[in-house]
Amino acid sequence: MELKEVKTITDIKQGDTLIVTGDTLKNEPVKAQIVKVTPNDGTEIIIDKKQNRFFNLGMYLEGKSWVKELKVVI
Repeated sequence: MELKEVKTITDIKQGDTLIVTGDTLKNEPVKAQIVKVTPNDGTEIIIDKKQNRFFNLGMYLEGKSWVKELKVVI
């Protein structure tokens, strides 16, 4: 298993497995269920549709997200 650092807005695709640290998660594996791109909100990564758990990828890249560390499993 290799981990790739997320550095650009296109690094995450639907179905990717992510390792997320931040908020209440610590190195938790999660699945990118939906990658939603909108002109108003930018790119949102939905990791739990039922619980409405998501993060904005642009905000993460700027250091303004609840996600503090993010890697893609390849």
